[in-house]
This record gives sequence, structure tokens and C-alpha cells, in this order.
Amino acid sequence: MLTVPVLSGFSGTAINARNPFVVMDFDKPPSDINAFGEKSRAENLDKELNTAFCKAEFRTDTDLNKKGKYLSLQYDVNPDNSKTGYTIDFFGLDLSLFDRISLKIKGDIKEGFNDKIKIKISTWNDNITYILDPITTGWKTFTIPFDEFKGNLEDFNWEGVEKITFLFENVSAEKKTGRIFMDDIQLLARDDTSIALEDLKIQKYMKPRRRMFSFPEDKIKKINLSRENRKILRQIASDTWLFFKNSIDRNTCLVMDNITVSRNLKESKVGDYTNITNIGLQVLAILSAYDLGFIKEKEAKTLCRKLLTTLKKLKKWEGLFYNYYLTKNNKIANEYISSVDNGWMAAGLICLRNSFNGELLSDVNEILSAMNFSKLYNPKMGQLHLGYLTDKKVLSQYHYGLLCTEPRITSLIAIGKGDVPEEHWFKICRTLPREWDWQKQKPQGSTKIIRGVEFFGGYYTNSNEKFIPSWGGRMFETLMPLIVLDERALAPESLGRNDEVVLRLHIRYAKEHGYPYWGFSPCSVPDNLYGGYHEYGIPVLGAKGYETEGIVTPHAMILALLAGDENTVMENLKKLLAGHPAMYGEYGLYDSFDMNTQTVTKKYLALDQGMILISLCNYLNNGSIQKRFETDGIIQKVREILSSENFFD
Repeated sequence: MLTVPVLSGFSGTAINARNPFVVMDFDKPPSDINAFGEKSRAENLDKELNTAFCKAEFRTDTDLNKKGKYLSLQYDVNPDNSKTGYTIDFFGLDLSLFDRISLKIKGDIKEGFNDKIKIKISTWNDNITYILDPITTGWKTFTIPFDEFKGNLEDFNWEGVEKITFLFENVSAEKKTGRIFMDDIQLLARDDTSIALEDLKIQKYMKPRRRMFSFPEDKIKKINLSRENRKILRQIASDTWLFFKNSIDRNTCLVMDNITVSRNLKESKVGDYTNITNIGLQVLAILSAYDLGFIKEKEAKTLCRKLLTTLKKLKKWEGLFYNYYLTKNNKIANEYISSVDNGWMAAGLICLRNSFNGELLSDVNEILSAMNFSKLYNPKMGQLHLGYLTDKKVLSQYHYGLLCTEPRITSLIAIGKGDVPEEHWFKICRTLPREWDWQKQKPQGSTKIIRGVEFFGGYYTNSNEKFIPSWGGRMFETLMPLIVLDERALAPESLGRNDEVVLRLHIRYAKEHGYPYWGFSPCSVPDNLYGGYHEYGIPVLGAKGYETEGIVTPHAMILALLAGDENTVMENLKKLLAGHPAMYGEYGLYDSFDMNTQTVTKKYLALDQGMILISLCNYLNNGSIQKRFETDGIIQKVREILSSENFFD
């Protein structure tokens, strides 16, 4: 399903040269929303020139000989060189399907008008323009071929148009104030083109396919200079950010869960629901884009402000968020409260309140303070329940019982907030008890007492390396917390050391089993097996242990930058891109690669894209997201807990 509404300007079965696509006719409410559900607006593009303005109204006056509503634009471009106009947002529409734009326009006899107006079509980094004239006192229809626009038409990215703006600027020195009327803004398809409506809706979320990276196999090991690596990683980060920029609902600002890409657009689809881990990572993605210079501070604040407005409206239980919401209307999609997912939501909010000199602080504090993790805590076991079913009013019978899994971030936050006691950290198992003989191996170790709490300090061994197991041997279980916490610095003899060991064992496992690439972690899978998502790991590294099945995922490769050697990580990534350029698409790295069938899963998940972008920001920007998290008062309270343990002494 898509979040875009039924396209109000189109009633035919296909868009073609004789059947135009109506972008805006202003008749159906709300009049400022275009056919894709995006807003249009009057604006002053020179914000510092307060005397310039453009005012938009939607009229139904009969004296203009026009049925239905139309757009009235009153403008003033004084002082000289100021710019005002009216913008229609598209956020990445594929205009390559069309070759003309058409609109009706008329000048106001009473107030006067400039007889010229500039039309500007913009991508995120380029634009082309056309001077439309002469505007007259009677309604006149203009149809302008795109090849008559001025600019670099040859390289212009028609497949990723962000907006169209009608500019009142000093194209004529005679009239700098006035009013014009506009109606029936349409796009016309090429003569040889017929576009299905659903295809056009899908195209809104797709970016042009690009082959950005080319690494001949014999040169991969030579390209390991940090400068070259940084260039590659910045490009991946930039393309990954476009996922978060373009795949949000424009009303709720919630990021969509996933996008599936297919040459057959009927098989492409957008998941118009989201999970609260997605939202927490969405906050961190916005901060990452700001830190990396992809967006300016004003845009970052605006996006965060809109998101906070939505978060305050979402239905909650004990201040905790439900696990899934529909992006189009904020409604809950199930009755489940998840411990781990609320932890990642809280992590995003903690980083946000340590950004932008305290702005947005009140809303963030209100939401964070209300999140009551004590309601999910089992004091007898000293562990967190997986979650709570609000419709049945029961806590999950299972608990998050292993430390080296991603819920450890939730535990740290809950302790730092004072929702659960400090002893909770040491009640989470390093390994399962020795007597649980179904686990992958019998743990070694001994009983320890740290900070007054007695517990079993167990560990596993593999290839003469000691390590603390995760549940499934999945890379993201071990490394995902690093996107907000520098465990190598804060827990050098426990979590930080374990991260490094587990990564080495992942790499060694791939080599010993003849896999050309490593990076085994849950991901989308080819052929929509298992409902489109499946668990992958290394069996010997987990208490339960999942099989690799020969499938690797880029988010695991990128997470490894925060725990391993740059050249080792980059060689793995470059080899994958060199051997399989199809792994790179509209929003960067696709979600998985099956080494057995040589199949790419052309899907983007908000979860995995978030891990990629935030990891890259930390790696390229000196841990900027980690520092936001670690300097917060909540995390300051648990720093001593992190540094108090040696896993293998």
C-alpha cells in the first residue's frame, strides 16, 4: 500500500498524450494539496527581504469566467532583485515520463500584473527555467515543452524532481507588484507513452538507478587509502539519506517501513506503516544528515519539530509507544508494547535533546519522562519482559535474558532513568546457565560479584577466542548498540572487547566456509521467503544460533566499521560492489545478497538504512551521534557500570 491518496486530478485508465495528468486544479479540498498529497505554498525566497511577499488565496469568483476554484497570487517583488513565488512540492517525482507542462493563467485588470513569470523545475541539486510570457487580461493556456527550458538539459535529473516554482522576480522592470490567477496545472505524457496510474504513484518514491562504484577485482586491495574510503562512504551516506528524505509521510512525518524496487512497477511497493525503532533511527538519521552537511540546521530542526508533533499525538501505554503505527493516520497497527523498540525510540530522543542548543527540549523531555520502563520489568528475575499485550493486559512470558544483544541499550536507559535498579544490568546473563544443555556449548567461567551483585560470569570459546554469545549469532545483535554507544571506549574490557572478538570470528567463519563476503545478520531475503524477512547469523556464536544460509547484508558490513579495521571492512564492501554492481540502487545499498543464487534483494528497510547511515556518520564524523548519547545525564549515570567489568578475567 502507498500513503499517497487517490490522485484527484486523474480519472482515466492511463495517462497519455491525449489524457493529461492534472497536478492541481484547486477544486477539491484542501486546495493547497497536489495530486500526490504534497503541499503547495506561497513563499518569499529571499527571507531577509521582509518587504517582499506572495499571498495565495483560492477563489470561486464568477466574474473571471471560470468555473470552480482557481489560485489567486498577490505579489510584491520590491525591493529590487527580491524573489517571491508559489511552489508545488513533488519530493522525487519521475518527470521523464512527461515532456510538457500546461497551465491556465490570467492577469488582474484592477491591480495590474507583470506580463512575465519564471517557471523553475528543481531537483535537490539543480534547476532549469522558462520565462512564460505574455500574460494577458484574459485566461490563456500555455503548453511548454520541457526541451524549451533553459539550463543543462542533457544532465538534468528528470527522474528525481523535487518541486516546481512559479517565480515573481524582476524579469520585467515595469511592474513589480500585482496579482495573477492560475488554474489547471497539468503534465502531458510523451506521444509514445502510456502510464498506468499506479505506476506513477510508485515512481514518486523511486530514484534513478546509478552505478556509482566500479572496483575491478585486481585493484580492490590497492584502493585502501583513507581518503578514497571516505569519498566512497560519504557517497553511500548521501544516497542512504535520500531514503529518509523521500520516504516519509508528508503529514505525519513518519518514515515508511520499507520500499521494494522492481523494474515491473506493479511489483514495486511501499510499506505505509512504521515501527518505533524505525522512528528512533529516523531521528538519528536526521541528526546524521545534519552532521554530514546534507541538510542545514533549519531543515533538521523543522523535520524534528514535525516528528515531535506527531509523537505527542500517538497513542501510548504508560508513556510507552505501541510497536507499529500506520504512517498515513497515526493509528496503531497492533496492540503490542515492545521493550527493545521503545529503547531505540528513547535513544533517538536522548540524542535529539542534546542537539541544537537545547531547542525542542520541552517536547523531548515530556515524551522521555513519560516512558515508564518499570512497567516492563520483572523484579524477581531482574530482567525486562519482551513486551506487553494491551488488549489482553498481559506481559510476555519471555524475557530479554542475554546481555550481548541489542536490548542492552534499553536496559541502560531504563537504569539511567531510574525506572529499574542498577542490579538489573548484572541479572542479564553473560551466558545462559551451565545446566541449560540445549545451548550451543557449555559455558566456562565463574561466579563474580560486581557492585554488590553476584552473578555467573560465563563465556564461550571458538578458535581459541573467548567471547560472550548473542542469542542467534547475528551481527546486529552485537554491533547495533555501537550506533549510539562507543563501547570500545566506555567498556574496553567487556562489551568493547567482545565486539572486536565477535567481528573477527564472523570474518574467520566466512573464510573457513568459503564465502567470498561476510556480514551475516537479519535482513530481507530474495523471492520473498519467510514473508520477506529472515534471521541469519553464525550458529557457533549464538546461544541458540541461526544459520547463515549464504546471505549477507550491507548493514552488517557498515556496522563493522565501528568495531574493526577500516581496510578489512572496506575490502569486503568493495569486493561485493565490484562483483555485483546491482547491489547499489536508488537509495544506496540494497538489503541483501544471496551468495548461493547470486541474487540481490532489491528492497530498502528503514531499520537497516538507519543502521547504515548512523554508523557512517559516527565513523566519518568522530562519533558525533555517540557523543550526543553518552553526554546525556541518563547515560552519565551508568558509565561506571559499563566500565566495571572484565568479561574474561
